[in-house]
Amino acid sequence: MKNSVIFDLDGTLWEVIESTYKSANIIANKYDLKEISKDTICKVFGLNREESARLYFPDMELNESTKLIDEIAIINIENLKNNGGNVYPNVKEVLNKLVNKYDLYIVSNTAEIEYIRAFLKSSDTKEWFKNYIAASSLNISKSDAIKKVIDDNKIEKAVYIGDTKIDLEAAYANNIPFIQAKYGFGENLNTDYSINEIKELLGVLKKIFKD
Repeated sequence: MKNSVIFDLDGTLWEVIESTYKSANIIANKYDLKEISKDTICKVFGLNREESARLYFPDMELNESTKLIDEIAIINIENLKNNGGNVYPNVKEVLNKLVNKYDLYIVSNTAEIEYIRAFLKSSDTKEWFKNYIAASSLNISKSDAIKKVIDDNKIEKAVYIGDTKIDLEAAYANNIPFIQAKYGFGENLNTDYSINEIKELLGVLKKIFKD
């Protein structure tokens, strides 16, 4: 059985700041709400649906703000399907090398599985991933989503690659190594393993799996 590499999505494989900013403010304008800044957009990546709603619309009841989050997601996913997102440089090249040696998975906190599929279409990498989970769509935490991937696929050895403290905590909760993508949205976590660009991943995985 191959060793497994599980990826976070936002801030690890791509970033979609511009698309999300436009989509969020289409809804803000629709309901005559104040503009949602790009700074707020960047803080939301990696959060679940409820956490995102509180950041976007802090003065609104949660049951109302989550409905607006869903409206934003619909617009954003459609835009990303049609126009793609900003896939980080060399992602496809690196994944093409990894897939011959490792089983690849994605675990994201997004509430929409179609969001992950928009990435797979944008990057033309769908066939390389054995499975992918949108944690919030299942109403589970990111750590539970990683556990589900591990259990469902009978994974024996894995690493998780992400960019935020939430990602680190989710990996450690499952007793697997964590690699921080320092080019993403998180602060420097002083982790044992990190990469400044995706091309460095090949060497780091060799160290972890000793292969």
